[in-house]
Formats: sequence, structure tokens, C-alpha cells
Amino acid sequence: MWKRLFARGGQAPAADGQGAPASYAQWSQCLDALARGDDDENCLQTLYAGSLHWSAGVAPLFVQRLSDEVQRRLNVCADRLQRDLHGSGHRGGQETLVVRAIVQARTQLHFVHRLCLLPTLPPDTRSQLAAEVRKFAERSQHSLEDSARADRSGQLATLLRNNPLTRYDALGQPPDVQPQPAPASSLRKRNILL
Repeated sequence: MWKRLFARGGQAPAADGQGAPASYAQWSQCLDALARGDDDENCLQTLYAGSLHWSAGVAPLFVQRLSDEVQRRLNVCADRLQRDLHGSGHRGGQETLVVRAIVQARTQLHFVHRLCLLPTLPPDTRSQLAAEVRKFAERSQHSLEDSARADRSGQLATLLRNNPLTRYDALGQPPDVQPQPAPASSLRKRNILL
């Protein structure tokens, strides 16, 4: 196995575009590649294309591995968000850094959310895992808003309200559903008085 792994440049065979995982061993290799962060998007596409025969021995092992990966990614997201927000200092002029940290965390949450919705999972497992991501986002948002109350200017609270972590699922619009520009006749002319 190690020879095959190193011969492919360090990637697991299932995450390499060679086919969707069908056995627990192939799923395990994909989850290992996902844990290493080799190529998250390709790993996720491979996982979405996979299938797994749910037997009494395989199901709990697979769900535990996936649940551990979801929890690990949520912890990484929390650590990175905390580090990025402490780096911004929450001072005036640092709004861009705060928003960037929140958007980055939302992107990570969106990936984890998609990981929870693997088609091979039973519906109740998908909903439980997705609910964990939702709870994490809600708790984190609430904690950030509580921390923002110490900012007397109110700017941080406004930034957090306008850029909530809980909107991570809004990132998932299908590529063919793009917002259409408004017709020229419906645009209103704005008059700004100084």
C-alpha cells in the first residue's frame, strides 16, 4: 500500500480520480486523504460519487470516521476563526480583516456541511451531522455577538450581524442558478443630496 501511495504523489487511490469508493477500505483511504487535506474538493467529489453497502459492521465504523472528520474540521474552523479575529484586533480600520475571517470560516463550514450530506449516508445520519454543523455555527455566532458587546462603537456588532456565520449554506447555489441582472427599465435613479 505504501508503495502505491508514494507512487501517486502522496494521494490515496480513491481520491485520485480513479473511481468512486465502493468498499470500506476505499472509503477509508478517501477519508484519510480528506484528513490530510490533500485535495478537499476532489475528495468530496469522489465521496459524492461513491457507494457503500451498509452492513452491521461497516455502518458504525464509517459513521464514526466521518463524524470524527466533521468534528476535527469544526475544531480547525473555530481555532482559525479565533486566531484571525485576534489578529485583526477589532480596532477601527480592521473591518476588512474581521469580515474576511468570517467569510473564510463560512466557506469552511460550507465544505463541512456538504461533507455531512453525502448521498451514501442514511437520511437520519445526514440530518444529525448537518444539525451539528448548524449548532456549531449558531453557538459561534452567538459567542461572537456577545464578545462584540464590549465594543462601544457598535461597529463590530454591526459587522457580525451583517455577516453571520450561519449563512454558510447560502454559498451552495448551483452554478446554473445565477442571479439575473434587473432590466434597465426597473432601475431607479438615485438623487443624492449633500
